[in-house]
Amino acid sequence: MIRTILLAALAASTLAACTPGPGTPDNYIDSSVSGGLLLYSETAGGVSDAHVLAQLATPPRPQQTGTTQRIAVTRGFTLRLPSNEVAAVQERHLAECGKLGCTVLETRLDRLSEGRISARAFVRVAPDRYPAFAAVVTAPPAEVTTQSERAEDWTVAILDVDKRLEVKTALRDRLTAMLRDPGTKSAADLAAVEKELAQAQGDIEATIAQRDYLRTITETVRVEIIYDGRPVVVAGYDFSPIKRAADGIGQTLITSVASLIVALAAVVPWLPVIVFVVWGILWSFRRWRAHRAVGEKAT
Repeated sequence: MIRTILLAALAASTLAACTPGPGTPDNYIDSSVSGGLLLYSETAGGVSDAHVLAQLATPPRPQQTGTTQRIAVTRGFTLRLPSNEVAAVQERHLAECGKLGCTVLETRLDRLSEGRISARAFVRVAPDRYPAFAAVVTAPPAEVTTQSERAEDWTVAILDVDKRLEVKTALRDRLTAMLRDPGTKSAADLAAVEKELAQAQGDIEATIAQRDYLRTITETVRVEIIYDGRPVVVAGYDFSPIKRAADGIGQTLITSVASLIVALAAVVPWLPVIVFVVWGILWSFRRWRAHRAVGEKAT
């Protein structure tokens, strides 16, 4: 008996899933629900296919509701400013972001070679507060070099999640009613219903989390800020190479001394050989001169 009731509840829930929602193609079927129906049809011994077809013969008429388009908007800024001001400007932007109640998704600060500093910050802000935040981002000393905007339609995905949540909620309510039914049930039947109820509740919580995430990305504006740090320029000239050379004097001296030590360590073992070779050359040269002098006197 309990298996028959379970099959009826699942079949009714499947009808709601198979009913096309606004903006959904006619041939759309929720694979998660249809798979569940197939599973219980195979395990519900004693229930014929005719019983299932009888329940599917008169599906409820779907209600016509308006469809609200859900668009996820992302706006990006690339800012150019002196490297020594990147960290302070990014911190000021994040502080203003906190005042406007936006959410910080990611921040990063990179110190590159030649004294350059780059950074980035990704945040989400409410659409009505975006103009105020954009005014802060584009304020001096930052210079906007690139500004972009892109949009992505999530309407179908949100409709799909809402429909699945409706189906799973209806299934949970039916299973809860079955547990509260004062009719006689065996321990195995109660365990089966409780197991399916726990599974339905877990699916509902996961679907709600997915729905909330999709609503968040469509109800807020994602702002991506790239900070491109440049060396400090004075009177149109970049003096950073001189500054780096002055800062590196000590290191250059230490490197030179280290090179000298390495050279001496390599030469010292060969000093006896070098001295012997030089002495041999000098001795041979003096002897040659002596023989030449004797020969000249003889002639």
